[in-house]
Order: sequence, then structure tokens, then C-alpha cells
Amino acid sequence: MRFRTAISNVGLLHKITRSLAALARSCVIRLSPEQVHFIVPGNESSTGVQVWSQVKVSTLFDAYKIESNANNEIWLELHLDSLLKVLRSADSSVGSVNESRNTASLTESDVTLKLNKKGQQPIWAFEIRGYTAQRKPMSITHEIPVKILSPKRQAELNEPLCPQPDIHVVLPNLLELRNIVSRLSHVADDVKVSANHDGTLELTAKSSRVNLTTTWKNLSVPTATSNDDSNPPPPPNQMFTTSVSIKGLLKFLTSHLVGGTAIACICEDHCLIAYVYIGELNEAGGVLTFFIPAKMTDD
Repeated sequence: MRFRTAISNVGLLHKITRSLAALARSCVIRLSPEQVHFIVPGNESSTGVQVWSQVKVSTLFDAYKIESNANNEIWLELHLDSLLKVLRSADSSVGSVNESRNTASLTESDVTLKLNKKGQQPIWAFEIRGYTAQRKPMSITHEIPVKILSPKRQAELNEPLCPQPDIHVVLPNLLELRNIVSRLSHVADDVKVSANHDGTLELTAKSSRVNLTTTWKNLSVPTATSNDDSNPPPPPNQMFTTSVSIKGLLKFLTSHLVGGTAIACICEDHCLIAYVYIGELNEAGGVLTFFIPAKMTDD
């Protein structure tokens, strides 16, 4: 089992890790020759929100080499805080010069990652090579323990089964959305998310004293292909709704760091599925998929 790569986009990997760390303490990473999958199963998240994502190798890495007896795939699990600390260090080192402080910030940095062993413990070894402010070459090494997943554990990880979504809608700017949902968190614990094929999106939070609804109009509604074309399309103004935890929705919205187009799918009274694309939608370098379970609320 061998794995070695250069990290060509440290900043993006840092942002993805921050988004995942908002949900859970640990993450499963499935490395394959063409894709890197980031997985946060429901039992790892305090809110039940799951992440099943895939990113093209070329989006994050360069000089990527992977070998294993399992179709050249490696499944591992690690603590996100540990990875976050390393990537924060690497991200701040790239192009950062601070002569006024005694720091190890480097310029023109190259970051490499290898799967090694320290005794019997598998580790991810990071090496950051660059130059100090005085133009002296310098290397910084970080190591974090990882757990190699057994085939049995791999088989236990299954993407959640959901019904055919009732509606797809392109979400407004995620940072704007996050700021609004944060305000709604002072009103209620849950929020109703509703949308229709006219491109209307509504967020409604209720308490015994307050009923607040925020509405967006004229959002894009992607056309979804269905295996069942026998049913007539619903009226354009028919609203489809699911209620979700505001806490869970806020944790998903940390993905505003990644940027790109985000599409929400409502499976009425079952879940909200959100796809956050990396880069332009038609040429995306990957997608982070969030499954947010529905919560039953009293009207």
C-alpha cells in the first residue's frame, strides 16, 4: 500500500476540511486513482447531517501516486482537528512572509503528503518546503495518525437512500443564507424549507410569539430527469416543504467557504439534500453532498 502526492491546492483542501470539521470530529477519506471521497457518516455528526463527497484528484493534487491490492484504493479515517492544524500551517506558509515575528512562515512553498508508518501506526506525513524571509531554504514536517479501514468497515459505510426529490433549486449566496439562518436560530430550533418550480424559496421559523418567513424569488430551477414520466408535472406555484434543524442547516452552510454553485433538493418530509460544487457547475472539480434529515415539527 503506497500513497504519495503533492498538494497543489492547499487553500481549497483547507476550506473543505473546515467545512467538514463544523460537522464532526473525524472523517473517512477514500482515495482512488481518479477521485478523493470525503465521508462523514450520520453517526459521526451531532446533528445527523451526513457528507458524501467526491473531488477530482487534479483539483487538489499533483504528481499523485497510489497503489494498493484493493483496486488501488485506500480508505482511511482521521481526526479533522489534526488535519486542520496541519493545513492551517501549510496554508499560512504558502506565500506568507512575516519578518516582524519569529515565525516559520515560508514563501514559494511546496507541500507533499505521504502515507507512512511510525512503528505499527499508519501516519500521514506532510512536508512543507520553501524559503524564509531571508531566502534561506527551510522544511517543516507534520505527522498525524490515521486509521486504515478494513473491508468490513468499508462495507458498513453506505450513502443514505432517499426518495426522488420533489424539487431542485439553486440556492442564493451561501454566506448570505448563513447570516439569515443564524438570525432565525434566535427564534426557533427548526426551520421549514420550502420551494416551488417558479423559483421561490422560503425559510420559515416559528415560536409561540414570532413567525418569520424569508423569501427569495426568481431562483434557477434545474430540470431533473425522472424515471417516471407518467405523472404530470406539479403546478409551478406548488410549494414542497421539509423541516430541518437550524443547527444542522448552519453546519452545512459552513460550506460557503468552498464557494461555487449550490443546489438544494427537497424530499418532502424526508430530508434536504444540498450539492455544493467546486468551481463552475459545468466544469466542476468536485461536489460536496450534504444530507440533512427532516425533523417533525408541530404546527
